[in-house]
Formats: sequence, structure tokens, C-alpha cells
Amino acid sequence: MFKLSKESKRVFLSLLLIPFIWIGLNHFGYLDYLKVKSVDLRKQYRGEIPQNFEENALDRIQVEGNKTVPRIPKVTYVNFDASTLAMEGVGERPWDRAFFRDTAMTLLEKGGARSIAFDFGFTPKSMSRLVPPENSFRSDFAMGELVEKFPKQVVLGCLYSGVQTRFVEPTNVSAMPPFFYEGYRSDGENFAYPESPTYPLINYLNGNYMGRLGSFSVPPFRAVDEIPRWVPLWYPGGGKAHAYNLLGGKKEALKFELLNQNKAEILKQKKVLAELLSKRELLLSDVAKATSSLASWNEKKEDIAQFIKHYLGVQTQLNGMSEEIETLKGTLQAAPALATTLKNQIAERETLISFLCYQISKMDQSGDERVYSVDEIQAELAELEEAIGNFRNTLEANPSLSAVIKPQLENRITRRDELKQLFKAMSVVTTESVLSDTLILLKNKINELNQKQEEVFPQLAKNAATLSEVRERLDALGNIINEKEALLSRLQGDAETELVEVNSTLRLVYKRLPDEENTPSELVISLPNEVPLNNHDRIYTLGVEALLAYYGIGDEQVEISTVRDKMTLYSLSGEKIIEAPLEEDQWIEVNWFSSWGELSATDELKKLTKKYYGEEDFDAYLSLMPDLFRLTLNRVDGLDLQEGDSSVDALKKLGLEAELISVAERLLHQPLEPDQEVPSFNQCMAVLEAIGYYIIPPSIQSVYNPMCGMNKVLEYGNHLDEVKNNILGIKEMILKINDFLEGEKYQNLKKENPNLLLEDEKYQKYLNALQENQQNLAIKEKELAVIETFFDSFKDAIVLIGPEEATFQDLAPTPFDKSPVPKVSVHGNLIKTLANQEFLHRLPVKVDHLATFAVCILMALLAVYQGKRASLVQAGGILLLFGYTYLGFETFAQSHIVWPITAPACAGLSTSFIGLAAMVVIEQKAKGRLKGMFGSYVSSDLVEQMVASGEEPSLGGEETEITAFFSDVQAFSSFSELLTPTGLVDLMNEYLTAMTNILQEERGTLDKYIGDAIVAMYGAPIPMKDHAYQAVRTSILMQQKQIELRKKWVPEVEKWGKCHGLVTQMQTRIGCNTGTATVGNMGALDRFNYTMMGDMVNLAARCESGAKAYGAYIMVTEETKLASEKMKDDIAFRYLDKIVVKGRSQPVAMYEPTGFMSELTQETQDCLDCFQQGIDKYLAQDWTGALNLFEKAKEMEPNKPGVTPGVKDNPSMILIDRCKVMMDNPPGDDWDGVYVMTTK
Repeated sequence: MFKLSKESKRVFLSLLLIPFIWIGLNHFGYLDYLKVKSVDLRKQYRGEIPQNFEENALDRIQVEGNKTVPRIPKVTYVNFDASTLAMEGVGERPWDRAFFRDTAMTLLEKGGARSIAFDFGFTPKSMSRLVPPENSFRSDFAMGELVEKFPKQVVLGCLYSGVQTRFVEPTNVSAMPPFFYEGYRSDGENFAYPESPTYPLINYLNGNYMGRLGSFSVPPFRAVDEIPRWVPLWYPGGGKAHAYNLLGGKKEALKFELLNQNKAEILKQKKVLAELLSKRELLLSDVAKATSSLASWNEKKEDIAQFIKHYLGVQTQLNGMSEEIETLKGTLQAAPALATTLKNQIAERETLISFLCYQISKMDQSGDERVYSVDEIQAELAELEEAIGNFRNTLEANPSLSAVIKPQLENRITRRDELKQLFKAMSVVTTESVLSDTLILLKNKINELNQKQEEVFPQLAKNAATLSEVRERLDALGNIINEKEALLSRLQGDAETELVEVNSTLRLVYKRLPDEENTPSELVISLPNEVPLNNHDRIYTLGVEALLAYYGIGDEQVEISTVRDKMTLYSLSGEKIIEAPLEEDQWIEVNWFSSWGELSATDELKKLTKKYYGEEDFDAYLSLMPDLFRLTLNRVDGLDLQEGDSSVDALKKLGLEAELISVAERLLHQPLEPDQEVPSFNQCMAVLEAIGYYIIPPSIQSVYNPMCGMNKVLEYGNHLDEVKNNILGIKEMILKINDFLEGEKYQNLKKENPNLLLEDEKYQKYLNALQENQQNLAIKEKELAVIETFFDSFKDAIVLIGPEEATFQDLAPTPFDKSPVPKVSVHGNLIKTLANQEFLHRLPVKVDHLATFAVCILMALLAVYQGKRASLVQAGGILLLFGYTYLGFETFAQSHIVWPITAPACAGLSTSFIGLAAMVVIEQKAKGRLKGMFGSYVSSDLVEQMVASGEEPSLGGEETEITAFFSDVQAFSSFSELLTPTGLVDLMNEYLTAMTNILQEERGTLDKYIGDAIVAMYGAPIPMKDHAYQAVRTSILMQQKQIELRKKWVPEVEKWGKCHGLVTQMQTRIGCNTGTATVGNMGALDRFNYTMMGDMVNLAARCESGAKAYGAYIMVTEETKLASEKMKDDIAFRYLDKIVVKGRSQPVAMYEPTGFMSELTQETQDCLDCFQQGIDKYLAQDWTGALNLFEKAKEMEPNKPGVTPGVKDNPSMILIDRCKVMMDNPPGDDWDGVYVMTTK
């Protein structure tokens, strides 16, 4: 259990708020981006999952008939890529759908593909209006042929675009995707239908729909970026839209379809119609003749009637005027007074009678049977006078027109004269006899006309009968022609049609006329013309529909659970194949298996060559060619080019065209001649494409995403037929040659005289031909093997055909691809997810929350921990959090379980950092308080330890291994006597500051100052493995610092006054010992110090004081030396003596650290070597030998009296004196080399 201080408990309780904050952020979706990205990182950590083709092929499932296919299908991609787009004849959008048909046909027939799915929308809206309708139908009909031939294996793409096609508009269905989570309800009234291909891409024959549809829409769902991770597996179906879409397309296609279907019948009916029309023209001519004749007789009848009426009027007028004259004459006799008036009236009437009688008398002469009135004659005369005047004026102005005008002028003058003659006749009084003759003549004329009128009536009846008979024949022929024209219109698809709902079917019928509304509709003469009105099949996403096609099943074999939480696929035999979990009724998370594609070394070089050529860096461009050609050629079976081999020779061996070889030579042979142009990148690619004929594309052999371009499929398909035909031709030729060579003539020669065969030119010619054909056969069979290997890649595979070229704008990044790749990969990875049953298993959200809370509690506890090794514990907490994250990644890699990481990790890190920050603040406050209390007495490390422990200082100690350190200024009493108190303080402050800085820099712990002496320890309170080394190192550094201080003080004469000489000769002695001591807080309850106690501490003090006896300034025990060398051996030691210090009974070996080995002068090294030899002699009681060696070492000692400031003796001098004493007083044979000290 952790023991927490009050402050730690408060911080811990405060930190418990953090998990609730992160749980809230998680719950409301603010962490979705990080959570999704963490899953992407897990996929990358897991790595790409290959398709195990060979292993999968062993586990098979029965489909239709006795055929079996692997339970887990192989997924292959055929891409509409840049190379395909550059193919001759492909053109621009909209591409001829025959191109797609040919690709699919090749894959199904020659590649043995199990199912084909198009990630293209072959919908009416995708066809440009600029394309002639007949071309559009021809393009669609090509795809229709594919679907009709492989109705269960081809899946066409559809999409929920939001805008319906024109054919389904009457149904008022929506084209928006029907998502249940957005509120869609399948209530039998509201339906959705995708923008789909229509007839002839989909069809209905023999009671079955033809043409699978799969939605390639990948709408955003739980999206945080552009990567598609979720896909709806299915959409609810229903409604009339599918029927209207199919027959609506059929209706529009009739005109073009029937023209093709009924060519022979149309020609036949057109011929019959032409004959009928010819007959109708003859009858129309007869009708025209009969009508004209009848009209002529009617006109004659009318003319006679008009003349009779006219003559009767003239007769009445003459009789009337005659009676008026008689009346006027009687009145004149009775009233003579009125004679003037009456005579004038009589004269007027007599004149008119004369005028009329004159005209009537002249009828037979003039041929004009009409009798004119005076007013008519006068009006005509006025017109004639005006015309004559105009003609004369015109003739005078334009004599050249006399030929035209003069005849007209003369005619008018003649007519004028005739009319004037009539007026002259008016002056002749007509006698009664003349009047009587005129009336008789008039009466005869009327009788004559009546007779003529009677003769006309029989002719009228005859002509009317003839016309009626001809018209009846024309009407009958017209009906026949109408029937033929209607039939021809239907055969050509020109007849108006309409869609009608009859019971539960939708029918395509000929449009009825208004007067035919009550008659039954007539079905069009082309199938399909009637389909079920309602279609309840679900729409599946493209990948699912491709799987259904692969397994040979349909909507009937798919089961959506009642609560729509899973979708199950069954085989035709009822075996469960796939069971997929559903989110939000429809959705599944795609488990991405791999990146889109792998760039080979060749592809990388191609990219570089394109780049350099585009930048016109032709030197770099050409420098890549040797490697590019060698890598490409090495993929050709049987070729293995080495560094020095000629690529051009290899191209010639392959049989490439001379033009391509010429391009290759210019690319490979540098530098080019001045007049030679650098071949373009396209020319380079053309050569590589030619080599590619002999190579199986490496991308199709990928274990992750086998793929190739549509152009490769078509090229290999064409080559397959060509090579097979070549092989057949070569084999036939070989048989013929063999027949010739094995003929009776040559067989006899072989037996009788084989040498003659060598001289027979014809035989040798055929023999050479045989060898040449056999070589060609071997080459072609090798080509065939390459092609068949290529097509084996599609055997029993699901092939997804989709756009890869960037211009299609159908790209998106994936968890493995930062750059956008074709979205068809979504459907490929969906198929792999479903077929492999490798679903992402997300745990309930409560697990996420519980993990967040648990991690936060643990991290909070670790953050506030202040016990031993608190920093390690806290660092361990961070490591533990990383371990938790690693466990989540590893769990996913092994089982695809998405263990919650994001919220727990974020919450854990924030808890840890906030907790640590809070504890740092608390520690700083504690440090300030403790430093205020103890900073003047204990080291900063001890303060840190106190703060870290979380406990107030208390009495007590513990045994631990340390190195004790003692230092003391030589002859310090002299300084005290000579220096003023202020000067002594300044000197000690400067000295102790310099020494203490070194002590702390080397991680020593200052115990106390005792006047000029420094007491310290290494290895406490902070444990140190190298405490002995650090103590010895500190000793050497202090001695070096002492030298620097003495040099600094040399010019400070005024400062130190009469003590200057003493200050500049200051020396310090240091002693160290290593061992176990009691370390801790010691003293009174209310006043104590952190210090050390023990025998080893006393021995360290004796080392410092005992160093004087050996003329040394640093003396350490053997334990310190050994411990130091164990950690690092860069310090030089020399053995001084084995002594028994005062107060102890056991001897201790003493050593002097003389400095860092790297800093020793050669003289010092020689001194140490000589001194050690002297010690050896000394211990062997060879006093004379030892004395000589010590004398020699004395001359090389680094510290020499009179040379080194403050030095009065050194170890060599001490040992010289010791040897002299020993010579005088030998210790005896049992001496063990121990020297007993009698002073401290």
C-alpha cells in the first residue's frame, strides 16, 4: 500500500476529476478523430495481410452444379489507368462501352474469372447528350450483350446520387441513400432507388431479371477525414422504380433496337408498301380524271343555266319596255300637253330596245352570246380609252417596246371600235317587226339552251358514278397502306408507345388514339414488354454483390436479422458462408488489408525518367536508361543481363521492330551525336511496352492486390488468339514438312545411300525449314506459356474493374496510403473483410469508460507517490501506460479487437502530467520550507531527499556503504596567528567555497565544516556505486584547485599583508576511507544534523592526519583504492605503507593518489615506478637496495621541498629515513611490513 501525505491525498482526489472529463469528451465524440487514427496506426503496426492463394484454394465450396470455388475468393483489380487511356481508339469521355465489354469478355472467357464488378456508373446520365442517340444505344447494347451472356457473373455499378434518371421520375421515388440512422422507414410507401443502368444493360427474360446491380457509393459515415472506413452493406428495396427504369430504357431504345432486329422484315414491308403506294398513285390519277370530267360537265350545266337565265331576263326586259312604250303612247294621246316629256321617255325606251335588238341580231356573227347593258358598254369604253392612252404614251417614251405594246394597243382599239358601233346602232329605231323577230330569235335561243341542258344530266350521273367507284377503291387501298405503314412504324420503332400499369405488371404498349381509349392496349412487338410492377429485392453494395455473384447466389440466400444487427450469406445448398455484424442496421467497418500498390524498382526508375525528361535534364534522363533497360529485360524469362551485357543485343534477340531498336540504341549509347535528338519519354515507354509483351506484369503477381491495366487484358487477349493460331499454323507446316521428308523416296535414300541426302538441295531446304519452324514453335509456345500464366491470375477470382487515373476524381487516401488511391480498393478490402471473416471487434463503450477510469486511478496513484525511488515509480507509470498502449496494438494485431486506447491513454497522460506538476509545486513549497530550516546546515541533496520522502526530518540512521572524506589546511594555526579575523574569514570563505563547489560538482555530501577542515561523504544520502572513485577524484581536483588559488594569491600582496608568503604556500591534506557507516539524522530531538558515524569514519580522519607522516597530501585506504579502480582505473596510486593507526589493532594498507594517468608527466611516472621498486626492496628488508631506490625516486618526486610551495618532505624522503632506522634497528625475520603509528 502507498503511504500518502496529506498534500498527496488532496492531489489524488483532485485528479479523480480528470477521467470524468475524458469520459465526457469521449462520449460526445470529441475524441473520434484520435480514436479513428489510433485504429489506423494499429493496422499499420499489424502490417499488410497477404491473400493466401494456395492455402485458400484448398478450402472450397460448391456453387452451381458440381462446380466448386475457394471459400475465400481471390480479389484482383483491372484498372482504367493512364496506359489504358493512352490506347489507340479509347478516345475521350464518354468511352464506348464496347471497350468495357471486350475487357470483361476476355477476363471471363480467357481468364476464367468467377465474377466481374464494374466500379463505373453506366447510367443514362453518364452518357453525354452530345453523343448521337444511336451511338449511345450501340454502346449500351455492347454491355447488354455481356450481361445477357453472363447474367449471374457480371455486376454493374449504381449509385445513390440524389438525382433520379428520367425513366423513374413517374414513380416519385428518392435517389437519396435510404439510411436507417437518418430516419428512413420502409413503410410500404416511401422507397428509394439508385441512379442505375437501364435497358439493355439490365433485362427481363423468361420471368427473370438479368443484370446484377451493386452500389459503389461510399457515403461518409463516422468520418473524421477523407479515408473511407465504413461501408453500407445493403439498402432496402421495393417500389415500382426498377420496372419503370427497365421498361423506360426499353421504350427509348426501341427505335434503335428494332431497326437492327427487323432489318429483313423492314425491307420486305417497305417493298410491299412501295408497290401499294404506286397503285395508289394510279388510282389518284383516275380520281383526278373522273373529278375533272365531272367538274367540266357541272361547269357546262352551270353555263347553260346562266345563259338561259340571262336570255329570259333580256326577254322580260324587251317585253316590258315594249309594253311601257304602248302605255306611254296611249298617255300621249290622252294628254297631248305631256308630249315633250312622254316623247322623251318613249325615245329612251326605243333606243334601248334598238340597242338590245342589235346585239341579239349580231350574236351568231360575233360569237358572243352575252347581251350587254349600256352602262357596261360605257364602263368598258372608258377603260379602253384610258388603256389606249397609256399604251401610246409608253410607246412614245420607249419605242423599243413596240413589239410588245403595239399588238395590245391594236386589240384595244379594235374592241373600242366595236363598242362604238353598238352605240351607233342605238340611233336606228327598231320597228315592231324587228322586235318581234328579235323576241322569236331569243325564244329559240332559250329553247336551244334547254335542250342542251337536258343532254348534260346523263353525263353528270355517269361521271359521278365513275368517281365514286374509283374513290371506294382508293379508300380500300388507303386502309391497306395505313396498316402497312403502322406495321412498318412498329418494326422501325417509330410508333408511339407508353407505359401502363395493368394489375401487378408494368407493360410497354403502343399508344392508343383518343377514340381507342376503351380498347385493350397492345404490347410492343419486342421483349421485354411486360415486367412485375414491384421489385422487393434489396440493393447491395458493389463488394457484397460481387461476392453474391462469386458464390452464385442471390437475394434469396441473404438473411438480414430481425433487429438488423447481422447479415448472413448462405450457399445454394444452405451452408452458412458469411456472417457479418451490422452497425446502425446497414454499416460495417472495413478492415483494410494492405496498401493499394507496390512500386517496383522499375516503376521508380520510370517515375524518375519522366521527371527528368519533363525538367529537360537530359543527362540525368539518359543516365537512368542502362539500369531501366537491364531491370526490365531481366524480368524476361531466360534473359539474365549482367552489368556489361548489351541490352540492344537482347532486344534484337527478342525480335523487336527495327524502329524500336533504333530508339533503344539512342537511349543507351551516350553521348549522342550532335545531330541526334534525345528520344522522348513516350518513345522510351513504347520500347518498354514492347518488351512487356514477353513479361508477366509484376503487379499481377502481387500477394496483396494483384492488378493490371485494362490495356494489358486486351493486349494479352489478342495475343492469345494470335499465338494459338500461329502455333496451329506452325504445327500444320511441320506435319507437311515431315510428310515430305518421310516420303518413300527419301526413306529409301536413307537406307541405300544416306550421303546422297546431303547433296539433295530440296531435301536440305525442307530440313532447314523444319528446324526453323521447330524453333519458331518453341518461341511461340514460350509466349503462350507467359500469356496463360497471366490469365491464370484471374482464375476463379473476383475482378474489380475501376478507374485509377486521377482525371476520374474517384480517389481517396487509405490507412496505408497517404496519397489518394482508387476508391475501388474500398470494395476490394470489403470483400476480403467479409470473406476472411476478419472483422474489427469494437468493445462496448462502457469498457472504454471503465478502462479510462482504471488507468486514471493507477496513474494518479503513481503520480502522487513520494516514497523511495519516486522518480523511478513515476517513470514506470509512464512506461506502464506505454505498455498498455502496446498491449492494445498487439491485441489488435493478433485478434482485431479494438481495445480502448485513445481515451485511457489521453486521460492517463494528462492525469500523470497534471499530478506530477501538482506534486512539483508541492515539492517546491516543501523545499522552500526545508531549505529555510536546514539549508544552512545540510546539503541540497539531503533537502531533495527529505522532500521526496514526504516526511519531516527526524532522528535515526541506517548502515550503508560510503566513502568518508576529510580535508585539513596544513599549519592552519599559523594563519590564525598572522591574519586578522577579517582576513582569516575572507581566506577561508574563498578557500572553502572553491573546495565545496568541487565537492558538490562531484556529487559529494557536505557533512560539516570544522574550522578549516571539511568533512564530507560520498554514497549518502543518494546511493552511488562509484562513491570511492568520486571521493578520490574530488581529492585530486581539490589539490589542482589549491594550485590555482596559490597562483591567484601571488599578486595579492597588499590584501594579505605580512601573511602573504604563508598564504601563497597553503597546502591541504586529504584522507579517504571506504566502508560501512551509520548515516542519518543525529543530534537532539529539536536540533540535529545529517552526518556519519562509525569506525571507518575515524579511519578516514586518521588517513588525513597520518598523511603528514608520509609527506603525502592525499592518503586513502586500500579499500578506497580497490573500490575506485573497480569503477574506473584512470587514477595513478602508489603504495605508501601498511600501518596500524592509533586506536586500532588491525593494519591497513595506505596509498597516495598521485593524479590522473592522462596528466602524469614522464618524470612522475618514472618516480612512481622507482618508488614501487623501493617498496618491494623495503618489504624484502633489503634496506640498502630500498634506500638507493628511494634516493633515486626523491629526485623525481612531483612535490619537492623548496620547489613546491609549502612542501617540507615527500614519501621518498620519509621512506629514506625509515630505511636508515631499519638498518640500525632491523625488525627481525618475522616482520610483516606493518608500521605502528604512535600519533594521530
